[in-house]
Amino acid sequence: MLKKEFLLLGRFLIALFLLITIFWAMSFFSIYTREQTRITASKWIYSNIPFESKILGEHWDDGLPLSISPFTEAKYKRELLTIYEPDNQNKINYYAVQLSTADYIIINSRRLYGTLMRLSDKYPVTSRYYALLFDNKLGYERMIEFTSYPVFFGITINDDASEETFQVFEHPKVIIFKNSKRFSDKIIAEKLQAL
Repeated sequence: MLKKEFLLLGRFLIALFLLITIFWAMSFFSIYTREQTRITASKWIYSNIPFESKILGEHWDDGLPLSISPFTEAKYKRELLTIYEPDNQNKINYYAVQLSTADYIIINSRRLYGTLMRLSDKYPVTSRYYALLFDNKLGYERMIEFTSYPVFFGITINDDASEETFQVFEHPKVIIFKNSKRFSDKIIAEKLQAL
């Protein structure tokens, strides 16, 4: 009798794990049935951000917008923020000048902020920069966000907490910020120094 119960339990567990595996595989496959977030974001940029705007991106990541015929990224003044440089007064001044003169910031994955915000001992200025940016306290406001999460039978799986490369290459979260308040470099530097 006990042997039969273990056999039934084993079959149930095999069926359960098989269903979970199929659910996850189909959910993840769904991201390939939709347009990649960087392409969707690039189309939005060409339609909504004026040409010649100064756009800041992040080094160690792909710059946006991507070239999508008939447009090319040359329509914009793109610069990359060097985020991994050592946190010191020079970096505060650098951020302050860059942020005060740019029109938009485009973060096209969590590659940098997903790591550096948790390393506030080593990167206090950078982690503060991200915290202030995401809280709309640097004069920039979050305009739009592009995501493409795994979905199956209407159930969405938010995988923002997954290992970085799992999301960054396949379906990165793209966030676009607009410089709406136009803070001076002095104001931005003061905000970044308030540690």
